[in-house]
Amino acid sequence: MEKDIFKERERAEEEVFVRNRDAKLIEKLRENARLEVIVAALAEKLQVENPELLRRVMALGIDLSTGSAFLLAPLVQVAWAGGKVTARERETVLRLAFARGIEDGSPAHTRLVAWLENRPADVVFQTAMEVIQAGLAGLPQDLREERIARILRACHEVSEASGGGLARALGLGHGVSSEERLVVEAITSALRSRAPNDRSEKSPPGTSH
Repeated sequence: MEKDIFKERERAEEEVFVRNRDAKLIEKLRENARLEVIVAALAEKLQVENPELLRRVMALGIDLSTGSAFLLAPLVQVAWAGGKVTARERETVLRLAFARGIEDGSPAHTRLVAWLENRPADVVFQTAMEVIQAGLAGLPQDLREERIARILRACHEVSEASGGGLARALGLGHGVSSEERLVVEAITSALRSRAPNDRSEKSPPGTSH
């Protein structure tokens, strides 16, 4: 009788273990399915087909609602080049964002404002550049050059925002600091370098390897 009780208890415990294990497995499969759906949607949003890169983007807290802000991270990086973001730089970044479809009060706008108030970690800028490079890699060369030129124009506009107007009025150039110039140069170099999945035979002018 005592042996039967122990056997029944063992069977009951085993059934509970199996149910818990199966429940965890099912939940994991559901989570993976949801993740794949999100990754696929984010891939379309950012025009990137690298699942590992997209997962790193998601690990930074970027989703479909803030993906457009992530693509403007280079502008934020330029704004922070001098160690702080001036009112003019902030205004310029948000104006450029609005011109690109990021409306005031949207999650993307809120994320940009937060980044302009508190400098993001370098990994945010680095990963954003990887995403931009990956997106550029799939474009025809003429369209890629057009996109690069557009990004760089925006970066220069931000770099010239702080004190630029006064400097031009006094005939002292654009008023771009050496720190801002170095950041813009680094962004330019990164944009013109070929992404790992760019297998085009010809490199765009100025490409470095």
